[in-house]
Amino acid sequence: MKTKTIFNFLAFAMLMAAMVLTTACSGSNDLADNKPETTEPTEPVAKKGYELPVTINVTRQGDDATRASYNEDTRKLSFSTGDQLFVEGLDNGGAGQFAGTLTWQSGGTFSGTIYTQNPYSGTADELFSAAIEDSGYTIATLLPNGYESYGFFSIEGDGCGSYLNYDYTKTFANSKAAAVAQFSYEKTLSYDNGFALHPQNAILNFTITGLTANTEVTATITDTNYTPNVVITKTVTTDGSGTATFAIGVADYSYLENFSLTVGSSNFTLPSSTTLTAGKIYNITRSTGATVDLSTINANYTASNGQTLTGTLANNVKISIAAGATVILNNVTINGTNNSSYKWAGITCLGNATIILSGTNTVKGFFDEYPGIQAAAGKTLTIKGSGSLNASSNGYGVGIGGGYNIACGNIEIQGGTVEATGGEGAAGIGGGYHANCGNITISGGTVEATGGNNAAGIGCGGNGATCGDITISGGTVTARGGNSGAGIGSGLVAGCGDITITSGVTKVTATKGGDNSIGAGFNGFCSKVSIGGVETGNITESPYTYQP
Repeated sequence: MKTKTIFNFLAFAMLMAAMVLTTACSGSNDLADNKPETTEPTEPVAKKGYELPVTINVTRQGDDATRASYNEDTRKLSFSTGDQLFVEGLDNGGAGQFAGTLTWQSGGTFSGTIYTQNPYSGTADELFSAAIEDSGYTIATLLPNGYESYGFFSIEGDGCGSYLNYDYTKTFANSKAAAVAQFSYEKTLSYDNGFALHPQNAILNFTITGLTANTEVTATITDTNYTPNVVITKTVTTDGSGTATFAIGVADYSYLENFSLTVGSSNFTLPSSTTLTAGKIYNITRSTGATVDLSTINANYTASNGQTLTGTLANNVKISIAAGATVILNNVTINGTNNSSYKWAGITCLGNATIILSGTNTVKGFFDEYPGIQAAAGKTLTIKGSGSLNASSNGYGVGIGGGYNIACGNIEIQGGTVEATGGEGAAGIGGGYHANCGNITISGGTVEATGGNNAAGIGCGGNGATCGDITISGGTVTARGGNSGAGIGSGLVAGCGDITITSGVTKVTATKGGDNSIGAGFNGFCSKVSIGGVETGNITESPYTYQP
């Protein structure tokens, strides 16, 4: 069976130097995990020396974030069958150097065998107390089930002293849960009927987005706390969404301003004001700002601020835009599959979002109740740029906005060439069937919106749907209502707020599918219609053109 190893943290050069023991030279250290120049594995510490069977009680002090086992879902930490306690220390008063691995029994009780450099007849209490009181040291590490210290920890000895040695290349873990388990380095600062363990390291949990999917990238951490600098390099494989996740353990006296991170070809800065605290987990998310080719994405993906999406989406996965992010669409094609297993829009905005159009883009929603581009309820979607966008649904969703019983937030179009087509009961831009929508503002660009049956071209859908104010202050706008819907305004038995068209527009053309080209749909209502600074009420002419 392949042995797993405990990874530890990177910044203990100073701590380890303080632990170098200056006892008199008396030949080689019997307990040292020496490294003979052979191809055979080195012998674990626990196989050398004199045996001292012990049972001790382990308590914890401080934050519990680095206990042996961590459940990502429940966020709870616990011991479990097979967990071990690796103990190492020095007693100048009798046993000399000692080490061993104890196995968890129940509660905080661990039993096993301590191996000492010299014969020792005292109790474990006396041994550990002597180690602390006699200017020695005792350190311990909790090992989750299946992990062993062998292959990572080693006790180096040159006949004059001993100290712990760490393999810095094994400092990475591929998830926060693994990091909590693996970076469980602790020190016994006091002793009272057993070990009192104190976490000695913090965990930096990294999430790097915007990388190429399913690709190996090189992550490099540089710590300038020391001279020479500590540099750790590790190959990390991205997931299907182009995200790399990894974690490292660092000493609690470290300053993030002294760390730098490089992933692939991208460099990242870390918060300069953070001083790390032992036992704590620090979640750090960064985006490369790189171009993401949708043809490489095979898992749900959230685009982050500054990223560019391009290419044709080849898999039935959900593409989202992170809250507050500005994302460029550059020759994107998303043709969603109409299947109830894929209940999401072509692009889903998770909060306030800005889309910049570049090139030619086509976005169609997946399951028929969802829109081409979904504007988050209570938030604002802004669309601008010099490219084009064709947005539609697979049946009952809006082109840009909401869906079937799916509310949406505010929509602002500031530029670009935008064509949006709604499905049955859904507006081209705005609200869907029996669903509310926020304000709709068009201040530039060329916009063409067509509503489905019973819905407005720009505004709300049918059957009790409502939308906020509709303001058109710039650009060229063409809006066609579906059967029983207004070109601009409300749908069948639906309502909208104020409709305002200012003299700043180039041209507005509205075609009715119900009673009015601009205003209320059949059996619907709108609060007020104002065109060119003049309140007009509903406009019944179809098509109606306003060109200042």
